[in-house]
Amino acid sequence: MAASSIMPATVTALPAGSQVPGASSSPGGAGGANSTLNENAFLQLLTTQLEHQDPLNPVSPSDFAAELAQFATATGVQNLNTAFAAAGGLQAAALVGRNVAVAGNTLVLGAGSGATGAFSLPGAASDVRVTIANAQGQVVGFLDLGPMAAGTQSFVWNGQTLAGTAAPPGVYRYTLSATGTNGAALAATSFSVVPVTAVSLGGTGGPSLSLGGGLAPVALSAVQQVF
Repeated sequence: MAASSIMPATVTALPAGSQVPGASSSPGGAGGANSTLNENAFLQLLTTQLEHQDPLNPVSPSDFAAELAQFATATGVQNLNTAFAAAGGLQAAALVGRNVAVAGNTLVLGAGSGATGAFSLPGAASDVRVTIANAQGQVVGFLDLGPMAAGTQSFVWNGQTLAGTAAPPGVYRYTLSATGTNGAALAATSFSVVPVTAVSLGGTGGPSLSLGGGLAPVALSAVQQVF
């Protein structure tokens, strides 16, 4: 007896990738709002495929395993991306109210508190000096930090001016002068230490941080250190 007289050779094949061809072919008659092949739809489509396969020419075990692996990979990548996005959002939200170091040379002096600055040294320094200026560019403070090791360092300006008075709260700028142990100048990289005031999670590049001190928002990846 011919094979066609036993059972119609109707084979329902899975589409390539993790997308169904369109809304009309979605299992269960789902609408066109979501054409992504989820786990339930995948199992229903796979069951239909097995029910209607030609018994004289069934799906090979290798093809069956490949279909399972293809769907598992697509689902795993999607879940991993979702997890990374959620973790980045939580990490960024935890920084609200904290001070972070980002590229720049801003000092934010609060009422009754000092202003923190940070910098990175490419090598050990025999002496590091900090010159502080106000918004008008007038030098109002000076710090001699002495010898410092290579790497990221920080300092605190207590707000005392060169005249011995307390500087008013506000935003200041600082410059660095570092001398290496061989007497040559070191190119120190300065960082602004400013508070995180808010977090935005809607950007395509990941979470962004709104900063105090008049600084523009930055990406979470721009943070060099948390204080």
